[in-house]
Amino acid sequence: TCYYLVSPVFKSSHLSKFALETLFYIFYSMPKDILQAYAASELYDRNWRYHKELKLWFFRMPPSENPVKTSLAYVYFDIKSWERRPHLDSSKSLEAGFLSEDEVRVLK
Repeated sequence: TCYYLVSPVFKSSHLSKFALETLFYIFYSMPKDILQAYAASELYDRNWRYHKELKLWFFRMPPSENPVKTSLAYVYFDIKSWERRPHLDSSKSLEAGFLSEDEVRVLK
């Protein structure tokens, strides 16, 4: 060949520059891949939490941005419409289903 193709080196620090939608794409489209684990770790760094049973990502809204003014308002990422949506059930039992940070962390 007239040139050599060199693959770029993956650095987990690059994930911090990715948009949320890109991280969700990596997470849902690469099951059981190390990139899925890195994407999950970055989402946890951004305060998103993964629910084990619902298999969805949730973000707790700050009280200042919460239109309902309850202490437990969440937004979830809807994989069918590929957008963030408010979660209407704001019970404490939702938090019990989240994976812990230790279950998500990738050793770097």
